[in-house]
Amino acid sequence: MKKAVFATTLGAALLLTACGESDIETNSGNESSNNAEANAAEENEEVDNEPEENNSAENDADEDNNENNAENEANEEVEEEGQEEESISIGDTITFDGLAITLNDAYTSDGNDFETPNNDHYVILDMTIENTTDEEANISTMLQMSLQDDESYTHDVTIYTDTTGTLDGEIGAGRDVRGEVAFDVNDSDTYEFIFENPFTSGQAIWEIEVN
Repeated sequence: MKKAVFATTLGAALLLTACGESDIETNSGNESSNNAEANAAEENEEVDNEPEENNSAENDADEDNNENNAENEANEEVEEEGQEEESISIGDTITFDGLAITLNDAYTSDGNDFETPNNDHYVILDMTIENTTDEEANISTMLQMSLQDDESYTHDVTIYTDTTGTLDGEIGAGRDVRGEVAFDVNDSDTYEFIFENPFTSGQAIWEIEVN
């Protein structure tokens, strides 16, 4: 009952404060991508600064080819770094509107003597959420977290007592909290864990495999 009241209160607060698009950053790939862009700019600058030959059509053609090749190589390098960025999994951190969310672990459970899943099994996620902002933040696992299987079925957080800690509630400025959440899901080779604000655009997504 308390959880339902909290979710309703948090939903109203989010609705009042929500606007636009969420600010989402990953902890990997950004630096490499920026370095690639800097290298591309440097290569282009070097090409632009090459000495001009006296009215030689052949040298002009070579200069154009060198510049095009440098741009193509730089663009390919940036694209490859961007593809690596998309592979976010267990152990990675995504900062979502100032909340640094780390997926520590993921595992399955068949339940206990009193609780069994309605589907194939529980998937349990262990995560840490750090509030890097100067203001308190509120978390609702029911409103902000979901798990999607490889057939695109989306599952909400379920109540399962064999989890450790809780992520629901207020996180003070500069503080962090660790806990587990459970999902009652179908068997799947891979899952996508999704964290979002239901009243803004943008999602933080981890691709995970569980044993």
